[in-house]
Amino acid sequence: MVKSEFSKTDTKIIKGLAIILMLMHHMWAFPDRLYGGELKHLFTIHGESSISVLGWFGKICVSLFFFLGGYGIYKLSEKKNFNILNNIKKLFINYWKVFLIFIPIGFIFFKNQVIYTEDAYISTVFSNINLRDIINNFLSFSSTLNREWWFLHSYFIAIITFPFVVKLFEKKSVECNLFIVFVFTMFLAYVIPFITSVERLNILTDNMIFRDLFVQPAPYISCFWLGILFAKDNLLVTLKELLNDTVKLNVFTDLIAMMFLVYIRQMVTGDVLDIVYVPLLIVLFLDFVNRFNILKKTFAYIGNHSTNMWLVHTFYCYYFYFFVKIVLYFKWAVPCLIVLFILSLITSIIINYFWKTISNIFIYFKTKLS
Repeated sequence: MVKSEFSKTDTKIIKGLAIILMLMHHMWAFPDRLYGGELKHLFTIHGESSISVLGWFGKICVSLFFFLGGYGIYKLSEKKNFNILNNIKKLFINYWKVFLIFIPIGFIFFKNQVIYTEDAYISTVFSNINLRDIINNFLSFSSTLNREWWFLHSYFIAIITFPFVVKLFEKKSVECNLFIVFVFTMFLAYVIPFITSVERLNILTDNMIFRDLFVQPAPYISCFWLGILFAKDNLLVTLKELLNDTVKLNVFTDLIAMMFLVYIRQMVTGDVLDIVYVPLLIVLFLDFVNRFNILKKTFAYIGNHSTNMWLVHTFYCYYFYFFVKIVLYFKWAVPCLIVLFILSLITSIIINYFWKTISNIFIYFKTKLS
C-alpha cells in the first residue's frame, strides 16, 4: 500500500477476495439449497462443520463490497466531472448485460426441472413466466428470479444516502464521524428490531422506504458510510501504520490475525461489528497479498470480474440443474468451490467478449451509415 493512497489495484484485490468469500458463502452456508445437501469436509470447529463456519464468515463479502462502494464513490466525487447518476447507470448496465442473457436461458431451458433441493423454490424459480415479475426484477425492485440479486437494490439505496453522508461528515473530526457510524450501526442492529417487534409499530416494515433504509441494510449501509469516511481521511493508511507500530505486520502476523478475525466474528460477535472487521481484514489481506506478486496479480484479475461473477454464480450452484450437477459432482467442499469459481470466471470472460463484440458491430454499422 502506497503511503498516501489506497490504489485501484488494491481495490481490485479486495474485490477478488470478496467474490471468493461470496462463492464460499453460497456454496457452504446453505446445504438446504444444494443438490445432495451439505458437502463433505474434513473437520469441525466447536461442533460446527468447518465449511459452515467459513461459509457464514463469507457473508462479510457484502460488507466489503459496500465499504468499497462508499470508498470508491467518494474518491470519484473528488473529480470535477463526477455524477452520481452515471455511477448508478454503470452498475445497472452491468446487471442488465447478465439479466438479458441468463433470465431468457432460465425460462427457455430450465422451466421444468425436478425438485432437487430441500428448498423447492430453487428448482421452480423459472416455472411460471410472469411479465410483472420480469419487469420488477429488471428494475431491481425485487429479486425473485435470483434471490442473491437483492444486493443491487440495497446498494442503490446506500448510494442515494451519499450526498447526505458527505454533508454530515464534512466539518467534523475523524473521531466524531467514527462515533456517528458506530451509533448508527447500533441503532440499526438493536433499536430498529426492538421498534418493529412492538405490535403497533411492526407495520413500519410494510413501508418500502422504512424497510429499505433501516431494516434490510444493517450492517451493510454502515459499511458504505464507513467507506466514505475512510476515503475522506485516508484512514486505511492510518490503520496500517497503527497496526505496524503495534504488532509489526508480516506474513505470519497477517495470517494469525485473519484467522482470529474469522473466529471472533463467527463464534462471538456475529456481523454487527463488521464496521471494525472490514477495514482490519482489508489492511491485513493487502499486506499479505502484496508481498507475493503472483497473488497480487491473481486477485486483481479476479477483482476485474467480480461483478459478473456475483451475478452469474448462483445460476450454476442453485438454479440451473444441469450445471448444478457439474458443480457438485465431486461432493467435497473445496473441489466443488473450485469448479464453481472456474465456471463463473469463464462465464464472465465470455460475457465481456460477447457485449464487446455487439458494441463493435453497432459502432461499425453506425460508422457505415453516417
